[in-house]
Amino acid sequence: MVFLAQNAPEAPQGLFDAALALFDRGGPVMWPILICSLIALAVAIERLFAFWKHNVANFYFRNRHKEILSLTRDGRFDEALAIARAADSPICRIFGSALENREAGFLETLEAASQLELNRLRRGFTVLDTAITVAPMLGILGTVTGIIDTFNVLSAAGMENPTGATAGIAEALITTAAGLIVAICCLFPFNFFVSQLKRRTTELEQATYCFELAYNTGIEKSAASPR
Repeated sequence: MVFLAQNAPEAPQGLFDAALALFDRGGPVMWPILICSLIALAVAIERLFAFWKHNVANFYFRNRHKEILSLTRDGRFDEALAIARAADSPICRIFGSALENREAGFLETLEAASQLELNRLRRGFTVLDTAITVAPMLGILGTVTGIIDTFNVLSAAGMENPTGATAGIAEALITTAAGLIVAICCLFPFNFFVSQLKRRTTELEQATYCFELAYNTGIEKSAASPR
């Protein structure tokens, strides 16, 4: 028993060594799965920071938003524009763009500026969506290559050495599991960001609607005031 224990292969020590050994058994398809997961992770972290920055900016300059609406409602467009330029928040940028181009097309600029801010939040969604789709397909590809290796071993060695085919079967199972894990892990942040985008869309729609009403009121007051 002591002799067998001394000659037995050493098991991987630690979680990192076990993961590295499992990755090596998964075959070459594990590399694109790993790259896919790293890209998705980077995008998820970057998008999380972008949404946090968007929410913090709108919350920090919430009093400026009210001030801009009040000045616009009174017809003091130049003063409102100066405040919008000084404040760095998505809503202030939308208000400022609309006021800058109020002579050329107020509503068109207001809508275009809103879509620009939403597109900034939507950036990177395609990468996460692609990772959710591609990762399981890469896992299936690894399954196919593992089964092919299994049949190649069996055809070369015959049934006399069936243990040689276990490497191909392990490769097939590991890559399938890895692809599914990556897709599942990407699905949670993707759905979270989509829900956040819907909330921010509703928020911007309400802000632009209130600003449009304030602008129309300001125009009426400017037209009614004596010159």
